[in-house]
Amino acid sequence: MIILITGASGRTSGFVLRALLESNSISPSDLRLFVRSQDAANKLKAQYAQLTDSSFAIGDYLEASTLPPALEGVDVVFHNGPAFHALESAMGIALIDAAKRAGVKHFVYCSVLFPVITKMLNHKAKAPVEEHLLESGLNYTILEPSSFMQNVNLKNVVSTGTIQALYTPSVLQGYLDLEDLAAVARLVILDPAPHNRARYELVGENCTYEDVARSIAAQTGKDVKIEQVPREQIVGRGATHAQISNDYGQEGLERMLFYYDKRGIPGNNNTVRWLLGREPMTWADRVRRELQRL
Repeated sequence: MIILITGASGRTSGFVLRALLESNSISPSDLRLFVRSQDAANKLKAQYAQLTDSSFAIGDYLEASTLPPALEGVDVVFHNGPAFHALESAMGIALIDAAKRAGVKHFVYCSVLFPVITKMLNHKAKAPVEEHLLESGLNYTILEPSSFMQNVNLKNVVSTGTIQALYTPSVLQGYLDLEDLAAVARLVILDPAPHNRARYELVGENCTYEDVARSIAAQTGKDVKIEQVPREQIVGRGATHAQISNDYGQEGLERMLFYYDKRGIPGNNNTVRWLLGREPMTWADRVRRELQRL
């Protein structure tokens, strides 16, 4: 089995890559990592000694000539598009079309929880990709994760005693541990047939920033304050994990924060529980785990 992971140098695909490399079911030669530059490939090779030059395909979703070599002989694609990119939909559609022409057997798309919420650009951009995949004739699985727990920098919170809240601390939000997402993705990638034509809403726990602060305080035995960062300051300085440097991305981020400030996107965690055969990671679980690693 040959597995193509797109956005392999990014955070989300990086968790999936690590989960696959830790699996006893595949070898590094089964992986092909789609990146935009040799520099990105070099950084991954420095991180994972088992990767070689042949592990990488360098290209661009919108440079048509780079997709067939990346997809040649590929059985399963895991695609996670670039966050807050004006051409995210076009990139996903181009990759789906190229995957179909290449004879890919299964396409796993990492989307977002509730792409029907068109008020948020980063959600709206994923809906056309989902629609195109459904209509492509490819075997597929769509993963729809909520906000990631790793969006809160736990190490900084523990060291400073303060959570930098990006929206109203009392708003309920759905969270998913990236390690749980990676575990689900690995499950689907390595045995895709039982998950064909599935769309999985993935939530681990619904919490407010206030709940998160209490959970961290309970595990560390230290008080944790919440400091809400003004929205214009977040957008202006790019105070998130995503690298945003253009008007579209900044507007998308501002719309997302405005929506979160009013409503959040809580969801249901039954699907993660069913897929993994265990309880999803909670904030208390994550804090305990990360404290052991610090």
